[in-house]
Amino acid sequence: MANQFRTGDRPSRTAEYMAMFRAVETAESPQRRLFEDPYAAALLTGQLKALAEFARVPWFGRVATWFLDIGWPRTRSSAVVRTRLIDDLVRQAIHGGARQALLLGAGFDSRPYRLEELRDVPVFEIDHPSTQQAKRQRLQARRGSLPGNVRFVPVDFERDDLETMLLHAGFDSTVATVAVWEGVVSYLTPAAIDQNFRMLARILADGSELIFSYVHKGAMDGSVEFREARRWKSRVQSTGEPFIFGFDPAALADYLLPRGFTLTSDVSTAEAAERYCAPLRRSEPGSELYRIAAARRAAL
Repeated sequence: MANQFRTGDRPSRTAEYMAMFRAVETAESPQRRLFEDPYAAALLTGQLKALAEFARVPWFGRVATWFLDIGWPRTRSSAVVRTRLIDDLVRQAIHGGARQALLLGAGFDSRPYRLEELRDVPVFEIDHPSTQQAKRQRLQARRGSLPGNVRFVPVDFERDDLETMLLHAGFDSTVATVAVWEGVVSYLTPAAIDQNFRMLARILADGSELIFSYVHKGAMDGSVEFREARRWKSRVQSTGEPFIFGFDPAALADYLLPRGFTLTSDVSTAEAAERYCAPLRRSEPGSELYRIAAARRAAL
């Protein structure tokens, strides 16, 4: 959940929590886990790394997930089903013709290193320099050299022109792209969100896919009751990266259309949990307040 507009000298705390959730999920047995992320634990330090290591001890993994679910109700389950759903959407986009990938506010996302579909396409990772530097150092310690198809573009969003820097880094605006904007929208102002959607519409070729996560507006303004909302908002507030913005799912398609995108899917992580966890007999709820949307760049 990297906040692409954050500042400071340390990596995003929410990015570290997402890596920790993925590391704990990877510790599940192959028959139960939703995905395998061999790099997640290597991206952690301190107590979060210790918790991830604890989860790998036979029989103690369930204790680790119980501990996380008590402190962060529905957050871990929401995070892991969100990861699996976005993985599948990225795979579908590549198989559907995307020839380039863009990770906006990449945080500690490990998809370029663990998804087979991304190994032969250019991948552009965009993030704040402090988070990106920490990620590169920890990945290099884990795997040595980094793959040549991954291009890191460090951006200070308060000073730098993202569009210009991305194009200077070799991003091809004529090639169908799959763009992932995960764990970012809820941390931005309405003006910044509007600006970013319009920028993406300018640089993404027709037929490109944009995948993004967001928080239900009702959880932000209290108009819809979600039992985990207060605890969840309090937790992200305590990390110094509070939720700022939410979309109304019923109005999302109308928001996107004048900004150059056609909504193709929009599901809550609760719905994704039904899809992915129920067949494995995992009683994990996800959350109705956290959602994953996919949109296609519409022809002008």
